[in-house]
Amino acid sequence: MMLKNKLVVVGFCFVVLGLTVFFFVGQKEKRAAIDSQNKKPLKIGYITDLHCYSKLDSGTNKWEINWRCSQPIANFTRIMRDDFQPHVIVEGGDLVDGRDDQEKNLYPVVLKFFEKMSAPAYHLLGNHETRGFSKEEWLDFTDYEKPYYYIDAEEDYRLIFLDGNNKPGENGEAVETSPDLHYYPGFLGREQESWLEELLKKSENKTILVFVHQPPLEKTLLKESKELFVEGERLRNLFSEHKVKAVFSGHIEEMCYIEDDGVQYYALEGVHKDNRQLLRSDDYKDQGTFYEIIIKENGEMEVKMFFKDKEDDEYQNLIVDSETAICNNQSIQNPEEYKNLVDQEEAESEKLEAKE
Repeated sequence: MMLKNKLVVVGFCFVVLGLTVFFFVGQKEKRAAIDSQNKKPLKIGYITDLHCYSKLDSGTNKWEINWRCSQPIANFTRIMRDDFQPHVIVEGGDLVDGRDDQEKNLYPVVLKFFEKMSAPAYHLLGNHETRGFSKEEWLDFTDYEKPYYYIDAEEDYRLIFLDGNNKPGENGEAVETSPDLHYYPGFLGREQESWLEELLKKSENKTILVFVHQPPLEKTLLKESKELFVEGERLRNLFSEHKVKAVFSGHIEEMCYIEDDGVQYYALEGVHKDNRQLLRSDDYKDQGTFYEIIIKENGEMEVKMFFKDKEDDEYQNLIVDSETAICNNQSIQNPEEYKNLVDQEEAESEKLEAKE
């Protein structure tokens, strides 16, 4: 009798295992089938974390935008218009630095740069915007109804833009960040998460791309889950369940590419801010960084990063993938070893400065 029961249990386990494998393989095949249906390629120009600010020129008594913002955005505008010619432009948040009350006047000025683009531009709200002004003011500047929304591009694609600039309140409610309330990790809250889930259910025949300022990753080279996104695990499961193709973020000044359960996650470095926790070879400070995202006719995606020193005339570029994005190199398994390398590099730099 006991042997018979064991056989029943074993048989049941194999059935469950078979159904599980069938489900995940079926999900992967379904995602591939949707990708292969796309007859038109999609080209997106992406720029994030410009951290623009203005200074009062003592000679002219006029406010002027810092060159770390004005030069890269002028170059980005020119290359998008003359060379890449995308279907869509995405600005990934932290367009301004939010350092003082002047940001309210600066943000509408910087927005006008995007009016010169050859394609429609869509904006994300970053945590630095809400340091300088309220979400309500941001909605007035952008003429959006809500800080989260979606668009359809080239018939086959759905681009979803989320607002992670909230702090958890009671019962999962979102408390909006503001100049008086700062919060670094991302958080959607119940209302926005419900909206997202319903939208994903209605988007199954589209290739879905998600843009959110804070990356909903489990961890990166330098940050743990709690520093990234409060509902990160739940969002990753939701994205996988609904066959999201890719998620794009900025915010953390690291460059990461991670594929998790069929979804490609990109956390991309901003235009100029440095990250002193990184080796200089991994830190593209003041290099006017921006990106070209291409989804080809066969569904394959390529993300190309452009960067250059201030004095250089031409941009260099690299493909963002598991070979170039530092979240996937050995350092992610050995953070202490990486930190030691950073400390050694900093010590050597200090010695050189002392000799000079």
